[in-house]
Amino acid sequence: MSTESLAPSPPRHSWSEQEKGVLTRTALHTQACGQGNPWILEIHGPRAEIFERFHSTLLRHDATGRDRVISCGAVLANLLVAVRVLGWLPEVALLGDAARPDLVATVTARTRNRPSAADVRYFQAVFDRRRHRETIDPTELPSDVLAEIVRAGASTDVQLVPITSFVPAHRKQPLEPGLLVVTVTDGRRDQVLAGVSMQDAWLAARARGLTASPRVEPFQSREFRQRMLRRCGLAGSPQLLLRLGA
Repeated sequence: MSTESLAPSPPRHSWSEQEKGVLTRTALHTQACGQGNPWILEIHGPRAEIFERFHSTLLRHDATGRDRVISCGAVLANLLVAVRVLGWLPEVALLGDAARPDLVATVTARTRNRPSAADVRYFQAVFDRRRHRETIDPTELPSDVLAEIVRAGASTDVQLVPITSFVPAHRKQPLEPGLLVVTVTDGRRDQVLAGVSMQDAWLAARARGLTASPRVEPFQSREFRQRMLRRCGLAGSPQLLLRLGA
């Protein structure tokens, strides 16, 4: 058995004032799930921390806090893109601090990493302020475009499912076509991951010259989520719909 000691991990990088400015601006340009920002970003030393504003009244329809948590996940996605563009490999810790239940995510970095071409494109897309207008059916997009958007948002715990327009029972307005964001279960962590997925797909769509806008309000209803699963023949928990536009 070797007695050689493992090389120590490099220390965590402390964010410079310039880097803090980049991270903050990137967070503030996150796609909103409602009015305002139901989150707080704090950057101290090596830690960039995202907190949920438990008592925020910005999302008045959000009695259970689902949309606040999804919004925090979207901010996390933007932060990760910014960290990579700054030349660092991000490390993420989700939830888990009993002393600070409002802490959603902590981002740190200790290893240098060259950003990919996609990282640069997605970072540029963060600041694209075109308004979403006419929604299109995602299945009508070129296959490579749709595949990139779905791939950007998908992960082990989240899938993006293209759906067409339909009228759910007991609703006057049809649900527009888009990408249904579905998580394995429906805990707080799943809602964070849904927000990350939504924002990653949003950035990929913007980078491809499309617009995108999330629809979150109907998914407050557990009954509605169950109807969506039956209608689409899926398992898991649908969290939101990301609409795409030309």
